[in-house]
Amino acid sequence: MTDEDKLNKEKIHRSFKEKGGFELDLHMKRESIGDPFSEVPPAKEMTVFLRQHVGPEPDPIVDIGDEVRYGQKIGGYEDPEQEWAVPVHSPVNGIVKEIKQMEHPVSGNQERAIVIETEDDEKEPFYDPIDPEEASREELLERVKEAGVVGLGGAICPTHVKLSQAKDRVSHLIINAKESDPNVACDVRLMIEKPKKMIDGMKLMAHIIGADNIVFATRTQEGEIPEFERLLKKENIDIARVRPNYSIGYGRLLVTEILNKEVPHDEHSVDVGALVHNVGTAYAISKAIREGESLVSRGLTYYSKDIGGKNLWVRIGTPVSQVLDFVDAPARDFERVALGSIMMGSSISDPSVPLLKAHAGVTGFMEEEPHPYEDKTWCIRCGYCNTVCPMDLYPQLIMKAEKKGDKKRLEKLKVDACMDCGLCSFVCPARINYKPILRRAKSEMWESEN
Repeated sequence: MTDEDKLNKEKIHRSFKEKGGFELDLHMKRESIGDPFSEVPPAKEMTVFLRQHVGPEPDPIVDIGDEVRYGQKIGGYEDPEQEWAVPVHSPVNGIVKEIKQMEHPVSGNQERAIVIETEDDEKEPFYDPIDPEEASREELLERVKEAGVVGLGGAICPTHVKLSQAKDRVSHLIINAKESDPNVACDVRLMIEKPKKMIDGMKLMAHIIGADNIVFATRTQEGEIPEFERLLKKENIDIARVRPNYSIGYGRLLVTEILNKEVPHDEHSVDVGALVHNVGTAYAISKAIREGESLVSRGLTYYSKDIGGKNLWVRIGTPVSQVLDFVDAPARDFERVALGSIMMGSSISDPSVPLLKAHAGVTGFMEEEPHPYEDKTWCIRCGYCNTVCPMDLYPQLIMKAEKKGDKKRLEKLKVDACMDCGLCSFVCPARINYKPILRRAKSEMWESEN
């Protein structure tokens, strides 16, 4: 760790202060920020789920035995004009070995995945670069779509859809660099290592949507990312330093925090003149447009008590076991392994599970670290879950309505406003894991409406 990295670490907040009078410890983030990215080599077999975003699942457009190139499209749609369609791409040069059904690490359902036998670790972009000065905004949007770019802050919404909906409708592009997850530091690390490309991606997004103002929202303190701050000022991009609070990283709340505009429950941020995008997404857009790079890799942060934090660059479809072996921490060393954010993600039972575009973290827990939802008891109706909820929902009442299948009650309780932050589960004295309950309830509501 360099002297600059040590200084940066000391500038990081030690905790997020939350509604309800408690704090989220940030020692995982603090221990990870100074670690430069290391690239994890591809596994002998890469498994790519066809569903990598919020929207319809693409169909395989390759057959068993086909040769595929790094960045080549392997999943697409019969109707290419379908609005929420996002293709998926091969993360390696290789041969399609199998197309099979397996448990999806996010939905928990049996979904289709393509298994590719890796031939080499080359990374030549599949698409030709585009000169933004010569291309139309529509051409740039099409590249974002064809490259499979989705929101990398966790929501995995199709980026081209959000940009299209905001085109010529918003005055502000807000770049979300809040990075709320307590176990994740890869966004800040990317700002330290790749500042020019990230800022280029921000400017490309602003150009596509026609926004006059770019606001860079960060929880970092002045001087923590000096080169990035210098380049932001050079490009006349405003820096908004937000409070050290976990939930403010949610797009709707961030708009309120920065612009003092509340986004109504049944509307989106574009309806109040703002578009929010993750800072990692900006980097992916720059790579897609200027280099022809499909979204087949991303940064993530590994953390365990014995090894500490490590920032890794991994290809989509890499088995978690490959990541653990790379950091010399085999799965057998842990009581459990959590995939994604420790607040919003979940433990996995099989380390062969492949990484998705949505995953920004892998965390290993030792035997002496207790599982937070073991020995669950009955809800005591203390109301603490409601007290800490950033959206002022009533998780215990939603749980009751979900068990009864009462969709009218769920609608009245506005379960679809849940931001999936996990705070209700985190504070529950009865150790109730509300996350899967709320997700099921939201899914049931969505299915009944569509």
